[in-house]
Amino acid sequence: MKEKTKKGLFSLFQNVRRSAEPLEKSITTDVASSEEAENEDIIKTASDPMEQKDSAATTLPSETEPKAPSPSFIWESSDDPLIVRINEEALYGECAQFSSKMNSLSNALKRTAEAADEPQPKAAQAHLYISDDKMAAWIYVIPPFNGGEDIKEEDLKSILNKERVSTGIMEEALKTVIKEQIYDQAVLVAKGILARNGIDGSIKDHYKRTLKLEFKEDENGAVDYKKLNNIQSVKEGEVISTITLAVPGENGMTITGRPYPCSIKGTNVPVPSGRNTVLTEDRTLLISQKTGHVTFANGKFQVDPILKINGNIDNSTGNLDYDGDILITGDVRNGFSVKATGRIDIRGSVEGAQITAIGAITIASGMSGNGRGALTSDSDVKCRYLEHCTVSAKGNVYAESIINSKIESGQDIIVTSGMGVIIGGSLLASNSINARIIGSKVRRLVTELIIANIPKNVEEAARLTRELEQLHHNMSEVRKNITYLETTQRQDKQLLLDSLKQASAYLNLREQEITNRLGEITENDREQSGVINCQQLLPVVRIKIGSSSLLVQEEYSKSIIYKNSEGEIIIGSN
Repeated sequence: MKEKTKKGLFSLFQNVRRSAEPLEKSITTDVASSEEAENEDIIKTASDPMEQKDSAATTLPSETEPKAPSPSFIWESSDDPLIVRINEEALYGECAQFSSKMNSLSNALKRTAEAADEPQPKAAQAHLYISDDKMAAWIYVIPPFNGGEDIKEEDLKSILNKERVSTGIMEEALKTVIKEQIYDQAVLVAKGILARNGIDGSIKDHYKRTLKLEFKEDENGAVDYKKLNNIQSVKEGEVISTITLAVPGENGMTITGRPYPCSIKGTNVPVPSGRNTVLTEDRTLLISQKTGHVTFANGKFQVDPILKINGNIDNSTGNLDYDGDILITGDVRNGFSVKATGRIDIRGSVEGAQITAIGAITIASGMSGNGRGALTSDSDVKCRYLEHCTVSAKGNVYAESIINSKIESGQDIIVTSGMGVIIGGSLLASNSINARIIGSKVRRLVTELIIANIPKNVEEAARLTRELEQLHHNMSEVRKNITYLETTQRQDKQLLLDSLKQASAYLNLREQEITNRLGEITENDREQSGVINCQQLLPVVRIKIGSSSLLVQEEYSKSIIYKNSEGEIIIGSN
């Protein structure tokens, strides 16, 4: 049964490599060339039919059959997916052919030795086979005949050295061959070092390299063409790209000491580092050095602290909401909005749009708000004209003309250059209002000027006054209902009566809170101070400084308006 199994394995490896080239060129031996020639003659004689017939009586049935090499792994198995595996089945196919040839030679030598009239001792012979890829080597030892010498370790070392096998020599395998006298079997004695592939570097961008206009529909299917979201804002220190560094490949080594190359070297990706970006020390993060907006051009990300729009803010750009400064070379069309955490500089004009900035707002032309436009700044607002719009600035407001607009300034309103005219609307400043001309000869057009050191108090006082009026009305209704229920003494309405009494208590408490706060604001108003300067004051102008007010219905020249110590508003001459 064992003999059949051996033959089956041998046939398997023979079929795998039946079409392989002859391996004579790779078979080496440490015996003399004359002995090699003798071996070849013996193989030839053994394969001649006539000779085989004549010697049939002397042929013994104890000839060795070729032992197929064990199809176990040459290299240890590994879970590392980067290891460059070699087709070990193909290597064993090569080895099977070598083993078969050596077995034929061994049998021929055995028959010759046994048929000799005068048997001569013949020493064991070692033959070496090196695979085509130089990554494995096997030794096949033909046994000694007629009392010849067994193989020695130096014989094996000599043949390896002769064929320049220097890497991966399996010393234990050599010792086992000597110790256990392993003959007529191919034994693996050297294996190369496997290569390890690298991994190419990669990059993950946190910002888009190419921006496309994206229109989003609401639940009704309508598209807001003003929301294009085509600006990529970035803050200082934020990550633009995450970079995965390459893992370098490692070449292996053949048994003859030459490199066995890996197939993937592991190449780093180009880092798209442009203006105002920097790589971290470990070269794994590309970060922004400034707060601004990210763009990608010429293969690199770059950060610009100023967002420049060459043209108008309209359907081609949509609304802007930017973390930084904005420069707009054209106009801002009706219905659009521009927001910035820095300054906003508009070289054209603004229609009925919403402009909001933490920094200053500068408009080269001006704003025609159509009753809807608004400018809001935590700093100054500067423009040539303001018409039918709303302005709220914590700093100064500068203009050449203000017409029918609502203006609030945390400092001064200055309208002294150009025409320097204020007509209609309501203007509130914490410190002063300065203009060349205030008011209009058209008497139905009233211009309101307010000096309030705490501008929010004016709005709060107006709001609280309206709330107090509504509160008094509600209190009156509640009291009427309480009186009615108490008079009728209906038991089924007792819960309602209790609720009305609780509501009355709350309304009384709220009335007291409002009254106290209005008293505080009035007290502050008494301390309000500020001036209004103008070259020409035209009726009708309503002036309020703190809690004091004055209606101007006459014309004045070179006027200075202020509140005296008695709380009266005085129109003096400057």
